[in-house]
Amino acid sequence: MKRGRLVALALVFVMVAMALGACAGQGAVAEPAAPSTAPDTSKEAPASAAPTEEGAAPVKITYFNTSAEVNTMFEEMFARYHELHPNVTIELIPTGIGEGQQEKLQSLYASGNAPTFMNIDPANVIEYQDKLLDLTLESAPWLELLNDGALDAGIFDGKIYGIPWSVQGFGLLYNKRIVNEVYGGSFDPSTINTRDALRAFFEKIEAAGIPATMIHGENWSVGGHYLTLVYACHGPATTDGTGFIDALKAGTKKIEDDPIFQGFMDTFDLLKEYNYNKADPLVGDYNADALAFGQGKCATYFMGDWLWTVMVTLEGVEQDYGFLPVPWSNNPDDYGNTQVVMVLPKFQVIDKSQNTPEQQKAALDALEWMLTDPEGQQFFLDAGFCIPYKNVREDVTYNSMTTSIAEYAAKGKTINLGCFSYITGDAWTQTGNLMLQYLAGAIDRQQLAQGINEYWQSVK
Repeated sequence: MKRGRLVALALVFVMVAMALGACAGQGAVAEPAAPSTAPDTSKEAPASAAPTEEGAAPVKITYFNTSAEVNTMFEEMFARYHELHPNVTIELIPTGIGEGQQEKLQSLYASGNAPTFMNIDPANVIEYQDKLLDLTLESAPWLELLNDGALDAGIFDGKIYGIPWSVQGFGLLYNKRIVNEVYGGSFDPSTINTRDALRAFFEKIEAAGIPATMIHGENWSVGGHYLTLVYACHGPATTDGTGFIDALKAGTKKIEDDPIFQGFMDTFDLLKEYNYNKADPLVGDYNADALAFGQGKCATYFMGDWLWTVMVTLEGVEQDYGFLPVPWSNNPDDYGNTQVVMVLPKFQVIDKSQNTPEQQKAALDALEWMLTDPEGQQFFLDAGFCIPYKNVREDVTYNSMTTSIAEYAAKGKTINLGCFSYITGDAWTQTGNLMLQYLAGAIDRQQLAQGINEYWQSVK
């Protein structure tokens, strides 16, 4: 990675803290839009931030979405935009939960059908930056509405490629009603600050007749999210995590020799022991897991606050949740044992390589409306997202998951996941599949470590 990228990534922690801190001041969520697992790609949508002039030439643009849980939200947003700007049609290119998103995007580019604009991961911004439109505050003055520092994460080599649109977090979600009842009153999540404390917590929950936790059997969860904790917890600076990854790439370090890796795998073994899906750990049914957790069939779930967008659409789910850290050692002072993750996980980008200037302008206008117009913002707010813009209405009430992340941020108890941007696109798939094999008992920890080492040494 070029020095400019590392400088940009090093700013992620500061930026995210500021962005989520602003969200914390706004409160918690309105009723979110229903997600779709199989959206209709033929639906239309709009494009321009100002009313369309009569007689304007028609333009069609496409939008590639990797946040599968809100495909329907984008469909509805684009349909409304089309009503406002009938000359612009936006076709959604959806991806499903667990679908090979990286492969699908590669295929679109290889076939000459690159999306006009996209919702993609930070690693994709790095991978495709030569094909992306370089934005400026002159071409998009509305970017100044972003919270202080929020734009920094989308700057690579001094150029603006990615536009942030949400702040999210993950850790060990817990059902407050269940846990408070088991503990006979108000449970203090700060007491879970070591692995032994987490084990005692699980034992107490199970003694009450309730399954203690759940692991989602998909590579993006155990690889992209859980394993990334190993890299991030090497220190609060982005370079702490990326430096460790660089050492793995160079072969100067082996992951099995790293106490943080061993600690997180000991904790993963604990999660495996108490896993609600233990009988079928690779089931990987996102909606079924969301329903089980939402209906109180297990007390905790390793997942992120984006889960709310699915849970709110399901029958019989509860409303009050919080986050616990995922401690990797028995020293409460170790970085990561009392913190949860928060990150700007996705960026909006515009293709310049296969789309015309007219299409690029239409996409930029659509983004302005989506992210800064009160009507556009409302779609995100209704879905429970915390968006890092200064002009978001102040009376928003966020859901309990997002509020919990905000509370950790206000206390300075968040993990810098800046190295998340540094992780290559196929890392989730490759190392995540190894983690799934370990989860299923098909390989042991040494084989897992060997596979992770081999993966990173193969990355150039």
